[in-house]
Amino acid sequence: MKTGLTFLLLFYFIFSFSQKKIIENFEIEIDKAKEPSSFSNALLRSVKFDEAKLKFIMVKCKIKSLDKDFAEISAFSLLDTVNKVRYRVGDYLGYASIVGFPEVNPYRKSESNDKKYTYNSPKYDSNEIDQFDKFNFEGYKNFEIPIEFGSDKKPDQSVIYFGKTAYKNFKAEMFFITLREMKDAVFELYYKNNKISSFQIE
Repeated sequence: MKTGLTFLLLFYFIFSFSQKKIIENFEIEIDKAKEPSSFSNALLRSVKFDEAKLKFIMVKCKIKSLDKDFAEISAFSLLDTVNKVRYRVGDYLGYASIVGFPEVNPYRKSESNDKKYTYNSPKYDSNEIDQFDKFNFEGYKNFEIPIEFGSDKKPDQSVIYFGKTAYKNFKAEMFFITLREMKDAVFELYYKNNKISSFQIE
């Protein structure tokens, strides 16, 4: 009986991964979901945090526009359905081809308090809408952390988000900053308020 239940659960998660979802003129399919290694795209990722308390969950998706629209990266969110936490995309890399550097397009939620030291910081643009804030889920707590772009002497913190992609057919690597203390999580990936798929991290 236990073996049969394990098989059914494994089949469920494999089956949910293999399905393509059509959401708002986008074809979205999860290709992979895992906790990335310390070296996985480490040189390309720009976000640092306290790894004793937090960790990345990386979700790789194939995204294809079926119309003239371009996907909003900040509209993706990851729900921990066991602990009732909703996470925003904490870092992002987009690949439209094998050659060249990936798309990143980060924005900061608040203006820098030191205009002289913003070369390593995302830009602030009040016209670029953060889609994450437009969608809330009843019973879930939104989780986000400010990223430090300054120094101990000159702190310069801001929550970051990611803008609209420039690609119509691409692979998105979305890194969600999640709480280590939350155990036995079952995750659901959403685009705006539309569920894409469920999965667990082994």
